[in-house]
Amino acid sequence: MIRRRWVAISLVLASLLWAQPWTPPAAARPSSLPTVGSGRRPGPTVLYKAAPHAPQLENRDPHFKADPLLVAGTEGYADGEYRYQDYIYDDWGANTQADDTAGADSAGDIDYPLDRGHYGSNSADLVEFRIAPTGRDVAYRITLNQLISRDSTIAVIAIDTDRDAETGTAMLPVDPGALFPGTDEVITTWGTGATHARSTTSGWRIQSVEVSTDIRANQITVIVPRYLSNPRGKWRFTVATGLYNNFDGTWLRPQFGAPGPDAPGGGMPDGSTSGIFNLAFRFNEKPAGRTPMDVEQADALADGEPTRFARVIDFRKLDGHLTLTTAPRNGTIVRIFPSRIDTDGGKDYTTTPETRGQLQQYSLYVPRSYQPGKQAGLTLMLHSLGEHHWQYNGSIGVQQVGERRGNLVLTPEARGEDGWYQAEAEYDVFEAWNDVARRYTLNPNRAAVTGYSMGGYGTYRFASLWPDLFGAAFSTVGPPADGIWVPPLPPSGGQETNTNVWLENTRNVRFLNAVGMLDELVPYAGTRAQNLGAPEHGIRGFEQLGYRYRFITYPTGEHFTIALLSYDTPYAVDFLGTARVNRDPRHVTFSYAPVTDYGRLGLVHDHAYWVSKVRLADKRSAEVAKATVDAFSHATGYADPALVRVTNAGVGPIPYVEVGNDWADRPKRIRKQNKITLNLTNVRSLRLDVARAGIDASKPITLDVRTSDITTIDVRAPGADWKLRVTPGHRILRLR
Repeated sequence: MIRRRWVAISLVLASLLWAQPWTPPAAARPSSLPTVGSGRRPGPTVLYKAAPHAPQLENRDPHFKADPLLVAGTEGYADGEYRYQDYIYDDWGANTQADDTAGADSAGDIDYPLDRGHYGSNSADLVEFRIAPTGRDVAYRITLNQLISRDSTIAVIAIDTDRDAETGTAMLPVDPGALFPGTDEVITTWGTGATHARSTTSGWRIQSVEVSTDIRANQITVIVPRYLSNPRGKWRFTVATGLYNNFDGTWLRPQFGAPGPDAPGGGMPDGSTSGIFNLAFRFNEKPAGRTPMDVEQADALADGEPTRFARVIDFRKLDGHLTLTTAPRNGTIVRIFPSRIDTDGGKDYTTTPETRGQLQQYSLYVPRSYQPGKQAGLTLMLHSLGEHHWQYNGSIGVQQVGERRGNLVLTPEARGEDGWYQAEAEYDVFEAWNDVARRYTLNPNRAAVTGYSMGGYGTYRFASLWPDLFGAAFSTVGPPADGIWVPPLPPSGGQETNTNVWLENTRNVRFLNAVGMLDELVPYAGTRAQNLGAPEHGIRGFEQLGYRYRFITYPTGEHFTIALLSYDTPYAVDFLGTARVNRDPRHVTFSYAPVTDYGRLGLVHDHAYWVSKVRLADKRSAEVAKATVDAFSHATGYADPALVRVTNAGVGPIPYVEVGNDWADRPKRIRKQNKITLNLTNVRSLRLDVARAGIDASKPITLDVRTSDITTIDVRAPGADWKLRVTPGHRILRLR
């Protein structure tokens, strides 16, 4: 009796000592996303959608009931189930140094066979490992990122029942090419079959066990009866995955050089590389900067030591139905979420998008000050070309932006390293934002965007195409367009990617842009034109538009020197401040360029603030066709704020010169009127939600309209709707 009480007390103490973070409800939090009184909500529809159906995250076998952790590199016990959540797209095998171009993608070098129709391109990518014991049996579940064929993948669960590496057997019954010292029992499955093996003095005693493979959910479940294996107390587990050779029932081993139709590539010349692509229980991986998420795994496999990642699983906690998790409350977290789009699955770093499955991931920094239920701001910190969502993890900059401003800092993967935040890469940012809003309490009126290099382009792009989502933006050596832009030549990525074409949209977003005059990748001519303009080429920048901006030039700075500013940005933190969004400004300037749209994804950039459904009168253009709406509400009784010139210079770690404009504190008063002034260029039609412009629909409304084309204006107000047809020229319209 005394022993039983001591065990019970120990289990309770263990539950208190383990981290027990707040577990958010699965439903979305409407208060975390922008709301408006009428008209179009800011951003695309995907930002507001419910979580999609995701078979991989479901419990389709009755043995399993707990929700997935969805925080990579963590584990937990949940009412009789054990769960381990792995990183995704980390199935690169051993570090054989066969691929010098791996860079930030991976530390491992193993390539999948060329037969993608059978093996896929990440069918050995472990997503989750679970254990659910009952009185009669123990269920083990392997969830994979991709599973095209039932017998494409092999998984091994090596068990050290006495936690003694000197007992048991090191070589497994089906040898992956690596030793597992101390193994007493082994569960092996290849989707269409499974065995349980026990080490004896005369060798392995092997028996077939029940297996079910749910190819839609990419899940393999193995049921082991208690009479074969009866786990009690603490057992040590090692879990490994690879590709199955269905010709002889072995692991596919990587060959030297390029992969073949049925052989992985990237192995050592002597054929010693194991067939293991992915290992579980990697709690010490710290993806950050140029350190990918498989470094520890790749080194262990290169050394032939998969049991470095053995994990003790306590069946007393399972029997006691405790709920424990190592998922942290604060700090850097890698979260996994289901996307609403699923291409052909797998990963392919020769195309865009690169990560092609339904499951995607992002890095999130949660400040120490964050408390569930209390709103926090959100800052998007977009990664650069050739990098991934972990680029800023562990940096001083991400902590400054998060801790000093009380912001969650989100770095989406954007479906790979070179999507330039267009199409699926743009969509991914909003899906990640949607997921954060579902799991944390955000203040939708405190949002900012920042990024380095390609992430700086993303900063320009998001803040100009979706300006009513952000209060401030900070770009570090960001090109204004996709690729190289040296005016008067078009950008190398096409003029349709040039944010300078619709830069007027940023009237109500504060910008800070830091560039290097000697930048070898982002020419100074383009960043100068974006900020100071290039009148000799007919290019307007923030300066000619009369907008708020700060332009910091480092005369001796080049691209990678300025990169340091993305990792240590105290002055940017001060600039971003609380970054409050003005959802209904008195003055809206908005251009719609249909070439920026991706209709198949629901990304249509035709609305901002209280102006929506903008359509072009003439879609033909020598460069980029656009329709421009300039709308000013007289209802507030204030003019546009006057500009205050900002100049500064300093030495710091790198000498710099700063110029720009800010708004004066108090705008000039004007006559308060129930009136909107409209200047329309190439506009066929638009909608105005005049209540959000401060207009009182119960009183006569005046529209002072100048248009270059025959334009239909749909004026919406509570209880009223006017459709007006205006011919070119100047018209004064009165509505009652």
